[in-house]
Amino acid sequence: MSLTLKADRPLEDEIRRVASSYLKKARCALEQQPDGPHEAIHAARKKFKRIRSLYRLVASADKRFQKRENERIGTLGRSLASTRDATSLVETARRLTGASSTVEERMALERIHAKLEARRNAIAKDQATDELIERAVALCDDALAAVHDFSLSCSHKRAAEILGNGWRRTGRKAAHALVEARQAGDPESFHTLRKRTQDRWVHCRFLAEAWPAALGGTRQQARRLVTLLGENQDIALLTAFADTHHDELGSPKDLAHLIAVMIAEGDRLRSEALPLAGLLFPENARADAGRIELLWRHAA
Repeated sequence: MSLTLKADRPLEDEIRRVASSYLKKARCALEQQPDGPHEAIHAARKKFKRIRSLYRLVASADKRFQKRENERIGTLGRSLASTRDATSLVETARRLTGASSTVEERMALERIHAKLEARRNAIAKDQATDELIERAVALCDDALAAVHDFSLSCSHKRAAEILGNGWRRTGRKAAHALVEARQAGDPESFHTLRKRTQDRWVHCRFLAEAWPAALGGTRQQARRLVTLLGENQDIALLTAFADTHHDELGSPKDLAHLIAVMIAEGDRLRSEALPLAGLLFPENARADAGRIELLWRHAA
């Protein structure tokens, strides 16, 4: 079933359909674990992020519902985060190994990758992963019940206004984060920009019926930016980990090689991401959202 909102159907029904689909897919991944618990957790957390993006897009329809369910699903994702964060460090070290410029750097990063992989496995073993997953499945059921109780009665015109408002808020927050990222360059600004870019990427899929060709192109741009900012965020997390757990990463010489590669790769990612973000998030978020509203009314 398509996870694109249908413009000619009541928005209430479409919100329930899409949110329920994501929750059921997350629940299925957690229960069946076809590729093991690590991948199941990763798959479920991606679905949770999509649901939260959907609720942000339609927040003005029922702000109380959005706030409550955003908190519920955010708590659900965070409950599974520690195992996933340990896996993310492993994946980041592996990517950085490929970005190393000398044999000595590559060998140092391979040793660090092995240490992080052993740490991830130990955390997963100690954390009663089955218990975490069981609680997450129960929370999925609670979130599904809340979706079925969601109620909204509005015209196609009002639905377009709701979607335009969600698009505008995402664009405004992203543009503000972009200014901060350009001026201060701090990890938190880039992290905020990444989250709002993820929203824009998913929103393009939800709203594809408004203008398939244009929103398809915007979605591709957003996807590229999400990848760049995601890898930059992963480096920021590994940098913070190295600052506080340097004794777990090996010798000072290996750590020095890791830091050198992280600095070079982070600079490359940010230099590519910032111009793309400037194209994706125009300063006039209101005018951009107005086009989405008009296109959705026409599609309906």
